[in-house]
Amino acid sequence: MAKKLSLSFLESIYAEHHKLANLNPDPLIFARGYSDPEEGEVAALVSASFAYGQVGKIVAALGQIFAELGARPREMIMTTGPTEWLERFEGFTYRFHKGGDVALYLWLLRQTLERRGSLRALFSAHDNCDGSHANSHTDIAPAITGFCSELLSGDPRPLLPTSTLPPRHPVRHLLASPSGGSAAKRICLFLRWMSRTDELDPGYWADMLAPSRLVVPLDTHVARVGRLLGMTARKSANWKTAVEITNALATHCPSDPLRYDFSLFRYGMHELSPVRRKL
Repeated sequence: MAKKLSLSFLESIYAEHHKLANLNPDPLIFARGYSDPEEGEVAALVSASFAYGQVGKIVAALGQIFAELGARPREMIMTTGPTEWLERFEGFTYRFHKGGDVALYLWLLRQTLERRGSLRALFSAHDNCDGSHANSHTDIAPAITGFCSELLSGDPRPLLPTSTLPPRHPVRHLLASPSGGSAAKRICLFLRWMSRTDELDPGYWADMLAPSRLVVPLDTHVARVGRLLGMTARKSANWKTAVEITNALATHCPSDPLRYDFSLFRYGMHELSPVRRKL
C-alpha cells in the first residue's frame, strides 16, 4: 500500500489538487458559470454524459457539442428540432457515438424537459428520501435509476423508426444506472456537480441534494487508488465498488465524502497511473 488512508492524507492531496488551476482539461469546465441553474443543470448533464475515455478527447468532443448548444444550452435544446440536430452534428464522432446519437440524446432530453420542466424536478420525482437518511448514500440508487430510465423513455421518432429506444442503443450507454450493477459513473459525476458548492463544483441543486448522499463517480483512477489504499478489495468497477469506496471516504468526512473525489482522481492520474489520462 503506497499510502495509508487517513484524514491527514486526504487533506494533503486535497490541498495539492483541489484547485481551479487544475481543472482544465476536465468536462466540468463546460458545466460551470451559469447564473440560471436550469441552464447549468442541462449543461452539466450533457458534459457528464460524454465523460468517458481520455480527458483531452472528452473535452474536444464536448467542445464540438457546446459549439452548437451555445451560451444557453437548455434554450437551444428546447427550440431545435431533431432533424436539425442531425444536420448540425453530421460528421461528429466520439468513440462509439456518432452525430445521430447526439441528436437523439438531445431530442430525448428535450422531451423530458417538456414533461417535467427541469432536471431538478425529474430527479425529485424519483427520489423517495424523506430526509430521515440524510447522511446515507445507500438510498440514492433508485433515484438515479428512475432519473435515467425516464430520460431514456421518450419517443425516438423521427430519428429512429420505433417508438421506444432499442435495448442496446448507444445512447443508453450515456445514461447508465445502478439497476444492472453499473457504477453509473457519469450520473454520479453529474450529481457531484449538482450537490456540492466550492471552488470547483457549481452546486446548482445544493439546496435540494445533500452531499452526504452522493456516491463516488468511479473511474479507473479512483478505482485504482481505492484498491491501493484499502478502501475496497473489489476488482470490478461496479456499483458495489463505488459504494465501498464512498463508505471509506465517509468515515473521514460523513457530511461530504466526495470532497476528495477530484483530488483522488488527480492523485491516481498523476502519481499512480502508468496509463494516459482517462475517465
